[in-house]
Amino acid sequence: MTAQILLSLIVGLSVLALFNGLRVFMTPSGGEDRLQEVLYGSPDAPMTLREIELRTSFVNRTIKPMSKSLLQWLGKLAPQRNAEALQRKLDMAGNPGNLGIVDFLGLKLISGLIIAVLLILFVMVVRTKTSMLMIGFVGLSGGLAGFMIPNYWLIKRIAARKHEILKSLPDALDMMVICVDAGMGLSGAMQRICDNWNNALVEEFARVLTETKLGRSRPDSLEAMAHRTGVKEMISFVMALTMAERLGASIAQVLHVQAEQMRIARRQRAEQLAREASIKMLFPLVFLIFPAMFAVILGPAVPQLLETFGSL
Repeated sequence: MTAQILLSLIVGLSVLALFNGLRVFMTPSGGEDRLQEVLYGSPDAPMTLREIELRTSFVNRTIKPMSKSLLQWLGKLAPQRNAEALQRKLDMAGNPGNLGIVDFLGLKLISGLIIAVLLILFVMVVRTKTSMLMIGFVGLSGGLAGFMIPNYWLIKRIAARKHEILKSLPDALDMMVICVDAGMGLSGAMQRICDNWNNALVEEFARVLTETKLGRSRPDSLEAMAHRTGVKEMISFVMALTMAERLGASIAQVLHVQAEQMRIARRQRAEQLAREASIKMLFPLVFLIFPAMFAVILGPAVPQLLETFGSL
């Protein structure tokens, strides 16, 4: 009995010693850690600029810089008339893709070249015998159309952004009223909106807050925001707000009045759209639904009418 106990004890101690030995053997020593740190760098050490660049995708690291350089190079070849008006349109569109004036002009040239080449290839494939005059006419027409496509895209982008700002402005003013009544300042109320929302209006508010932190006066930042957006309701709101700040009037009272006016204007726009809906439904009703109804109702009688009038 005693021998069995001693044997079990020896086996248990042997297994424990074996596991401890394996753990010590598999744990890297301090010298090995130092060697790993020298060869591959410390895991806690800050990454170099090259390591940060290599962590980004190939598209962001190579394709985008090359395409932007190409756009800028081509944009310098295009005429830059009305540069100020084009810059204002880009600001109203929210500067999509961080495009500048030169970048946008380069985009127009690329679009024109691509459309022209595609149309020329299409005509040459469809018609084997094509004169040079026809090829030149097709290429010129496609180039002009492609040159104007970015303008159309920019106009649609501006309209969509204006609609987004106009749609979110009444709710933003209501939230600003609540924040100001709770004791927050105007900048704090705008910051609260930026923290909770994500839309075009928030982008403009965030830009205003950044400009004021960099030293620009708040009235100037608000006026620049109104100029960038081009929304009439935003312009009237900024005018009332800047006037109140310069005259020392109550910001809370101005926000209450502006919020009420925005709600009334939103209700009026909804009523106007409801009145226009019946007129807009008239055209598909007359040209699409009525012909189908007449075909279903009068269709079975057409053969009988033809047979009756044919026998006369």
